[in-house]
Amino acid sequence: MKKREIDYMNVLIFQDGSLKKYNTLRLEAKAKNLYLPLNVDGIIETLEFAKGRKLVVIGNGSNVLFAQDYYDDSYVFLITTMMNDMDVVDNEIVVDAGVSFHDLAWFAMDHQIGGYEFTEDIPGTVGGALIMNAGQWQWTIGQYVHWIDVVNRDTGKLQRLIPDDDFFQYRYTKLMDMNVIVARAGLNIQPGEYNDVFFRMLDFKKERYMKQPRNYPNAGSVFKRPTKDGETYFVWKLFDEVNLRGYQVGGAKVSEKHPGFIVNVDHASVDDCLNLIQECTVRVKNHFDIDLHLEWRVIK
Repeated sequence: MKKREIDYMNVLIFQDGSLKKYNTLRLEAKAKNLYLPLNVDGIIETLEFAKGRKLVVIGNGSNVLFAQDYYDDSYVFLITTMMNDMDVVDNEIVVDAGVSFHDLAWFAMDHQIGGYEFTEDIPGTVGGALIMNAGQWQWTIGQYVHWIDVVNRDTGKLQRLIPDDDFFQYRYTKLMDMNVIVARAGLNIQPGEYNDVFFRMLDFKKERYMKQPRNYPNAGSVFKRPTKDGETYFVWKLFDEVNLRGYQVGGAKVSEKHPGFIVNVDHASVDDCLNLIQECTVRVKNHFDIDLHLEWRVIK
């Protein structure tokens, strides 16, 4: 990766950089422009540079699929992972968008704060989690949010959002419908005894480890649960009916442990993943007349 002369004080800028470490599938793709803001001002400066270009915002890339091997100068990738400050301020956890969910859980435990045990094993960053209201079982991040600071993409201004009662829903937030970039948030604090929090985190982690593939890179559940005639279906059961468990295209494979996941078993390419997804959707459509929709965000 070639590092550019840094034009601003608040953002790291790279040219022709690899995106492999910014997607949990570990697909090899490159981008002409990689911008890593260090703070809110860095986000604003990146927006200035990105005018007239397609801006792609990524955290850890835990639910991202690249649809190209190379993104030229018409794209700017804004990657939030360098925005990773977290502190207890005025009885709130104030957390930057680039903080990982994993680190949030351990920070809460170290400060004897309860309620965040479910976040420890969920991949991704706080920013991405706020956008999709990430969670596990009956817990979601939206239950803990007091406020969210966002940068408006149109105006380049910072604004604070106070969520109303229907701001957070199942795997959805109003952020999805707003032209903004999440910068940081203020989260609720409730007391938690250190050992109790620790063992609850282990319980959450064990539950996910028992069910999900961990031996190969993946980007989480591939498809949303489909519905037909008012009935909801489990993707893995549909895949088993059409012999997709273990099906492989190049280096991409439908997980044998949990067919709801696609794993990178051998240096999978972007095309390997796209072709495997196509095969899965066609088989399910032909056999069940059910349309599958990606849970992943595709960067076209």
